[in-house]
Amino acid sequence: MNIAAIKIPLLIALLFLISGITTAVPVQKQMPPMFSVQSDPEDILRNYPLGSINMQEAFAHHGGPVRKLMLPNGNRGWLYVTGEEAGIPNIYVLEFSKDGIVVDVLHKSLHYKNGHTALQYQFLQKVTLEPVMTGPGPGK
Repeated sequence: MNIAAIKIPLLIALLFLISGITTAVPVQKQMPPMFSVQSDPEDILRNYPLGSINMQEAFAHHGGPVRKLMLPNGNRGWLYVTGEEAGIPNIYVLEFSKDGIVVDVLHKSLHYKNGHTALQYQFLQKVTLEPVMTGPGPGK
């Protein structure tokens, strides 16, 4: 039997195996809602996947910011504005951690006296209104 004839099919099988490994399907991330006039700001804040979107993915999804900011806590922020042409401006600021991950989304519009954040909405979703016993009652 010819050794070269055995090596060629083995080499082809090895190439298929390597190409299959390098072209594996990447895991799909949950992408955040788009900032638009039609989008409800509360839904955006409630559903934004905090802690999983990096700067490159935010840029690819939302486009370039109107302005880059340095926030009072030392984190970087990207400012986006929607609804100016409709006379109802909505301002969104993506807050990035030191590692470049979105850790909060700040929102301000004419409809809200104070701004609100994604952390607020996502925290409130997890809060139960029922009292929870955390220890023994009084006198025990």
